[in-house]
Amino acid sequence: MAATVLGIAGFSLAPAMAEDAAEVLKGSGSLVVSTWGGTYVEAQTKAFFQPFTEATGIEVITTGTPDAAKLKLMEQSGNVEWDLLDAEGQMMLLAAKDDLIQKVDYDLVHKIAPAEDLLTETLHEYGFPSVSFGWVLAWNTEKYAGDAAPHTWVDFWNVEKFPGRRALYANPRPLLEIALLADGVERDKLYPLDVDRAFKKLDEIKPHIDIWVENTGQYDVLMQNNEVDIMLGSHGRSTIAKEKGLSYDYTMNDGMWQQSFWIVPKHAPNAENAMKLIAWMAQPENEAEFVKMYPYGMPNKKAYDLMSDETKAKLPTAPENLAVQAQIDPVWWTENLEEVNRRWLEWYSKR
Repeated sequence: MAATVLGIAGFSLAPAMAEDAAEVLKGSGSLVVSTWGGTYVEAQTKAFFQPFTEATGIEVITTGTPDAAKLKLMEQSGNVEWDLLDAEGQMMLLAAKDDLIQKVDYDLVHKIAPAEDLLTETLHEYGFPSVSFGWVLAWNTEKYAGDAAPHTWVDFWNVEKFPGRRALYANPRPLLEIALLADGVERDKLYPLDVDRAFKKLDEIKPHIDIWVENTGQYDVLMQNNEVDIMLGSHGRSTIAKEKGLSYDYTMNDGMWQQSFWIVPKHAPNAENAMKLIAWMAQPENEAEFVKMYPYGMPNKKAYDLMSDETKAKLPTAPENLAVQAQIDPVWWTENLEEVNRRWLEWYSKR
């Protein structure tokens, strides 16, 4: 399935006022949300899940972590445990292609958030945008201060000039991209990825990686305990660590950003409640509240009217940040994921 967006400009339903949304979405029972851990799910709970439960009477139970293989097994076995997943773009596209997820109930969404308020280019018939998030080069300011700090992936690969404890995310996405950037490929010429070249470059840095991060929540612990000096970091988690006064900073230069989506399994036991939560989260007030705690891009344009200029400048999708980053291409990954994952697992097992 191609990455198509919805043509929804014709919708004219009046949105529910914030105080009316609870009445429209009121229900009972619960739903299980598969999402990401640490400070991220804490922010989601405070901005979205807890207020939703208080307003509608529907309990939200969180679990981690979104996994395409697990979703497929659940659907094939007829024992689906998840009702809603916070899925990266290529996972959404693959799940839609394999007929594992439902179409979003945009009739319901637009009762709460009108079509003209949403960023149309982020919408998909099988996924409602959750966040636009990014990956950055981050470092320990106690190890590298001022002008001595690294600022490119070439620097990350330079173990003599920038010695220290190194960490990488244990996932080929975006490791292939940053390896190519370190090897001199320009941001706007990354795709189609030269997989052979990327793995050859990763071979160079592999012996120098002290920590392989297998769950993004691990970043919070690494920075809290001052256990890493230079890393491929989560933009959001790195920002929060910096604002907490931890000894970490980062650069948006040569960062990678991508879009995630809320998806509902085809046989989710509480699909109706999942669609209600999607609609609830689409309200600008809720999105703005989330961004106060976690600097990620949101799909409701009116949410940005509720943010300070300082907050908007932190987002991966701020114009000045987009200018120095590259976007991960979910279509390329959808078409090449199986082969790249096979090669990645073989490579990673020999670390």
